Amino acid sequence: MKVPAIFAALVGIGAALVAISGCTGVGPAPISGGIPIPPNPTPPANLLYVDHLGTFYAYRLPLEANAKPVRTLEEWPGLAGPPAIAVGPFGEVALASTDTIRIFKPPIVSFSPSHVKLSIKLTPAITEVGPYGADLVDMEYDPNDNLWLLNNLGHEVSELRAPLSKKSVAGVRIAFGQPGSKTAGFSTLVQARFDVNAALYVYANATTISRLFKVSFPYAKQPSSLGIDLAQADFVDASEYLPTATNPDTVLLGQYLGALRSPSPGSPPSPPVNVMSQFNEPLQPAEGLFPNAHSEAIVSALAADAPRLLFYTLAFADGSLSAYTLPMQSQAQPKFSIRCLAGASSCAGHDHLFLAP
Repeated sequence: MKVPAIFAALVGIGAALVAISGCTGVGPAPISGGIPIPPNPTPPANLLYVDHLGTFYAYRLPLEANAKPVRTLEEWPGLAGPPAIAVGPFGEVALASTDTIRIFKPPIVSFSPSHVKLSIKLTPAITEVGPYGADLVDMEYDPNDNLWLLNNLGHEVSELRAPLSKKSVAGVRIAFGQPGSKTAGFSTLVQARFDVNAALYVYANATTISRLFKVSFPYAKQPSSLGIDLAQADFVDASEYLPTATNPDTVLLGQYLGALRSPSPGSPPSPPVNVMSQFNEPLQPAEGLFPNAHSEAIVSALAADAPRLLFYTLAFADGSLSAYTLPMQSQAQPKFSIRCLAGASSCAGHDHLFLAP
């Protein structure tokens, strides 16, 4: 789910190009000779938030191999299942049950009801609500601090515009899976992401396949299929690296399901693989959307920290937190890994990573 220091503009992309959020940085001291290096607009993140099945861990950045969380919190005591979670560009945390959104302002020290800064009741004016409430599978803040909800009850994406209030209603509602649309059949929503231009990307499932869809700003356009199955997607724009970076590549990272290359003439396509992958931007759909680098890892969450030339992942199998070099290299191995502290039953599945100021 996206990253709070903001997912700068891409040049020359069409409807088939994708871009997902990253994190910006600030420049170092002036170089020798007295010529200053201009700073990037946003300082590097100070915190890494890890969500394991409703348990919240805060780590200080830069992350070290022996790091321990500085704070461990239960997100919603007494809730039957884990809440949906999102972290905003200013470090606020949104938690949602089937009927209520709770907003917490930084510093995040507790998720008890007494620390709630704003509580929003879910209504049909915000999203579809049934007898048992909404089925929110994901939430995501965009770079403008608007909060977006993915609801599989009604298969729709809706937007609550900043500043949020108790009287907020949906400013935009986008239906997925409708017959005749480019998302026809893709009615099971999974994730929302944003790029540095606040363009929305939605990962959705059909019966046998999954796809990433782009909904271009200002959100009135119909989604367009990118023809790529990429979960946990995170976009890193070249502008988000420090000015001293020697290889400020614009890349797209995520968990890719598909072929790694075109088959030889006359040969059948190879079976799809499930690998953590990197795509260089701009994508070249005419040449085939194949990753430029990949690793055998399977991750359940991913967040890029461009100023530090790192990206962080949570392993799908055991929830371990790993740091990899950015840009990714083929067959990359983590620089280090930190075991999941949530217990075996909570360390696999329903994981999230967020960078926070």
